[in-house]
Order: sequence, then structure tokens, then C-alpha cells
Amino acid sequence: MTWLRELAARARARIGPFLTDALALVRPAGRRAPEIVVVVGVVVSVLLGLVLVGAARNDAAIDAASGSAVAEVLEGGNRPHVYVRFTTVEGAVLTPEKGVFYPRGLEPGQLVEVEYDRTDPELVRVAGRTWTEGLMPVLLGLVVLWGVVGPSAWALARARRRRRETAEAAARWRHEQAVATDEQDDEEPEMAGSAPR
Repeated sequence: MTWLRELAARARARIGPFLTDALALVRPAGRRAPEIVVVVGVVVSVLLGLVLVGAARNDAAIDAASGSAVAEVLEGGNRPHVYVRFTTVEGAVLTPEKGVFYPRGLEPGQLVEVEYDRTDPELVRVAGRTWTEGLMPVLLGLVVLWGVVGPSAWALARARRRRRETAEAAARWRHEQAVATDEQDDEEPEMAGSAPR
């Protein structure tokens, strides 16, 4: 048991300076916690918006030089990357590395009609589906995100305001105590001088 205490003391002695430095780095960020939470929320919101913009651009590219084919859904994919194999109008058999866009409901072995960009056959979507398929999940994600970020930022700002008010009240109290002590020190010599002989 003693060796365990010694080991813990040595570990504390070695890690202590690093923890002190880490806290010194993190402490200023802690003072800005509400702003940091809001910035993270804005960044994630922008990224979600960019997902929709990217999907709309891919759809525009497919619409500009559209080809269609019947594709077989392959084994081994997962939700974001469902792989298909299809034959282009030119006769090339392709399996896009990115998978097919908007794969909701596809099962391995299923045959599905796809649309692809003839200039870049890696861009493939399930026929009849567009970027609007992602609109509802993104909006739901934004609602959940800001449902967490908003109250969190408000609570952090409120806690910071309370800490600031407590610190200001403590500083006022210390100042008043110092003034009262100074006034008391000034009164004591006068009282000593007016003592009866």
C-alpha cells in the first residue's frame, strides 16, 4: 500500500506542472464559454448547410449531363455508402467509389434505376431523388443542435454573470471594510488625546 502512495506521489510530481500549464491555457477559454458554445453551433450549422449545397451541386451536375441505367445494389455497404454496379450508355461497367446518393431503403441484391453524370460517372443518385431528401434531416439536426446550444450558452452566460456579480460584491465589501478600518484607526488617537487627566 505504501508503494502505491509513493507511485501516486511521483506521478503527481511529474504531471503536476503539465496540469498547471494546461489549466492556465484553458482558463481564458472558460471565461468565454458561452461565446465558444455559440461559435461551435454556428460552425456546425454552416457545415450542415454546406452538405445541402454540395448535394445540390452534385444534382445540378447530374442534371446537366444526365444518363440513366439500372443498377444492382451490392453487398458490403453501410448507410452513408451504399454501393451499386451499373452499365453506362457507353457500355462501361461502373461501381462508384462514393456509392450512390440518397440510398434510403436500398437492400443488397435489389435492382434500382439510377441517374448519373455522363462526364463524371462517379456522381450517381437514385432516380427521382434530389438534394431535398436531405432537407428534413438537416432541419431536424439544426433544431436539435440549437435546442442544446441555446440553453447551454444562456446557462453559461448566466453563471458567468453570477460569478462576476459575486466578485464585485466581494470587492465592494473588502473596500468598505478597509474604509471602516481606516476610519476606526483615525478615531482612536483623537479619543486617546481627549482622555481626562
